[in-house]
Amino acid sequence: MAAGTGYGDGGGHSSPRTVEFTVEAWALERVDKIFKDPVHDSIPLYWRLVQMLIDTPEFQRLRRIRQLGTAFGVYHGAEHSRFGHSLGAFHILNRVLTHLREMGFALPEETACTAAVAALLHDVGHGPFSHALEGTLTPGVGHESWAARVILDPETRIHQVLAAADPDLPAQVVALLSEGEGTIPFLVSLVSSQLDVDRMDYLLRDALYTGTLYGRFDLERVIHTLTLCRGRVVFVEKGVPSAEEYVLARYYMYWQVYFHKTTRSEELLLRRAWARAVELFRAGALAEHEILPSLTPFLRGEPSLDEYLAVDDVDVWMAFKRWRYADDPILQDLAGRLLDRRLLKPVFKTQRSLLPADRLPAAAEVVQKAGYDPRYYFLTDTARDVPYDYYTEAEEEAARREPVASTPAAVAAAGGVPLAGGPGELRAPSRRQQRVEPILVLDGQGRLRELSKLSDVIRALVSRERTAVNVFVPEECREEVASILGEVDDPVRRSGPGP
Repeated sequence: MAAGTGYGDGGGHSSPRTVEFTVEAWALERVDKIFKDPVHDSIPLYWRLVQMLIDTPEFQRLRRIRQLGTAFGVYHGAEHSRFGHSLGAFHILNRVLTHLREMGFALPEETACTAAVAALLHDVGHGPFSHALEGTLTPGVGHESWAARVILDPETRIHQVLAAADPDLPAQVVALLSEGEGTIPFLVSLVSSQLDVDRMDYLLRDALYTGTLYGRFDLERVIHTLTLCRGRVVFVEKGVPSAEEYVLARYYMYWQVYFHKTTRSEELLLRRAWARAVELFRAGALAEHEILPSLTPFLRGEPSLDEYLAVDDVDVWMAFKRWRYADDPILQDLAGRLLDRRLLKPVFKTQRSLLPADRLPAAAEVVQKAGYDPRYYFLTDTARDVPYDYYTEAEEEAARREPVASTPAAVAAAGGVPLAGGPGELRAPSRRQQRVEPILVLDGQGRLRELSKLSDVIRALVSRERTAVNVFVPEECREEVASILGEVDDPVRRSGPGP
């Protein structure tokens, strides 16, 4: 037996609580509980361990962190949280493993449960407003690093629950999330890759809550057309249309929702307002009544794990409500603009791929002459996305020369995922790959082919990286700034908006 003590959500410690497992049976202890979900209908938890993780303060905190940051300012339904998305990723992983098990690719129960826990906890390190403030509140430390700290720190309730089941379990979960040594490659890819349960859920969930059609795809068909080959999750050839639909869903969600120009304006304003508060705080110019105690460690620049876990979206909103009445006129104005949705306006209403750098100083001077500090009111933005990373010809040729194992027995014999009771085991390479693994298809001749080699649609999509740039200024400056920046020789505008 192993025991752990409680952890307080507010950064302190609660009264001790005991967690006990029969270690050799922790993955077999079941629970009859489901969550009703607007995307997946019902999400069964299966394992008692999972229910206990969901009940921890660190996981419950995700209810108070919006999935899409500031996007609710454009799509008013986008009020959903990281909590629901994490449950959705957990659910899809279980569905994929069930499908593979039905095909004869079985995993030990402990391994399946560990992978499900990794999917459940993959976003537990997100901070307020998710990606909108990532890299701003804690520069240089992303949510993946915070998630690893949450799972590995003995003081967190999540760690205590995992360690009570198996002392090695926290490290095993982090290894799956970070492609560590000793992990099974296809489980790593299901948790984080171009074809992972994270993307599958957030596309469907974000499409539902934003009220758009862009991110919808046939999840049932995608799962049904997956198989294992050489330790990788791949599509069978009849699944190419499903793969196309999935990749296109991601493409359109990024350019129509995540990179929407008004959402980008809110994100930029949010970051610059925070930067102004940090500047004032470190200069000793932020009045005591304007400082929210929970955010003081972030203004200083080095929050501890306890301090990080003590904040969520509510703290940031409370700070901006205080800063609406700040002594500093810039901070006061920026906070008021965010709260009242008086945003900076985009100079360009349609997509540009480049800006005339030589004209930017003159454009910034327009803003300054209007009485605005260009550091906070002349904001340039670059949105860039590779919708799908693919094999080069040389990489595909190397893949073709590898022997193919396409049946469950053959995969096991080739060192792939073992059948129940089988000896085979495939381990991840010790060094993390530099390139994102592409989506692969097992063709009718038993060869692994990269998706774009079998799909004209995907081939057209990956022909170039797409970039969009814009400038955001106060509304009264927009027309004059636009006249200065004017037309440029823009290859994107010449060739059209792309697929």
